[in-house]
Amino acid sequence: MKIEANDKEVRDIFALGYFKIPRFQRPYSWTDEEVEDFWEDVVIRDYEHYFIGSMVVYQTEKPYYGIVDGQQRLTTITLMLAAIRNAFLDYGDENLARGVHQYIEKANIDNINEYVINSETSFPYFQDHIQSFKKADIKCTVGNEEQNLKSAFELINRQLYSKIPKFDIHDSSSDLFQERKYQIIEILKNTRNKILSLKLVFIQLDNEDDAYLIFETLNTRGKDLTTPELIQYILENLTGPNINGLPVDYTSASIEHLLPQSTGDEEIVGNIGNLILVDKITNGEQLRDFDFMKKIEILKNKNYPLDNYLLTATQWTEEEIKERGKSIARKAYYEIWKL
Repeated sequence: MKIEANDKEVRDIFALGYFKIPRFQRPYSWTDEEVEDFWEDVVIRDYEHYFIGSMVVYQTEKPYYGIVDGQQRLTTITLMLAAIRNAFLDYGDENLARGVHQYIEKANIDNINEYVINSETSFPYFQDHIQSFKKADIKCTVGNEEQNLKSAFELINRQLYSKIPKFDIHDSSSDLFQERKYQIIEILKNTRNKILSLKLVFIQLDNEDDAYLIFETLNTRGKDLTTPELIQYILENLTGPNINGLPVDYTSASIEHLLPQSTGDEEIVGNIGNLILVDKITNGEQLRDFDFMKKIEILKNKNYPLDNYLLTATQWTEEEIKERGKSIARKAYYEIWKL
């Protein structure tokens, strides 16, 4: 089994191609509380780069992917983008609306529009009533999943319009409205940018069979597939309670990139071989964008548990990262999933 793991922003993931949610996946099931919590974390709180876990996919053919994990979050993000697009339309800015819509629907190589997220179980409600640029007046059977989508979309719209006033055509000609419109558009753009810059660990497998195996294995091991962080799960399970005799505190752990993200080489920086778990304070305040050797020095001085790849490294290049990544993938294959 080949596993590739890289961290990406939502905008980069949606630009990769088209993602199908297979029928074996659970339908959209987030409650209002979960959607509201997600909105609070993503939009209200002032995080520069907010990490929302992992996305596990397999590629069917370029540029089409099947989603194994992450469909609840990606669907909710699509709901958010659709609400922002509609708000841009309400305020008369079709260019901005179409700019957002390219992350919901875009032309394929035959110049035929396809939705970026394609859900089989909620067809045609999700496509026609939410994703469509111009809401289609099509009647369809509304089951539990459609009700969940409808409820989530309505909640997101309420949250969005608590940040901006609802468009009123009677005020649209006044000077005060034009001044407020500029401010409202800026709020919408800022909200759009926050959503598109959300970070995920993008995990790609070779084929559907491997994806099914991982899906079933994680299920039988009691993992909740609506909120897993698979990379952290892998690193925790490979590490165990301690490294080289030093305990690991997983309750405060977050993912750190040893080769700094500022280097710009996304494929290497986001490789699982470049990732470790450190506590959030060390991650955010002490390691910053230092080079690899400086980070290791800091972690050694704090008696931080480090594996032998990191303790013996004299440099940290693409070669070392890929070698450590292959080792982690092999251990994940044989020790965690035991496939």
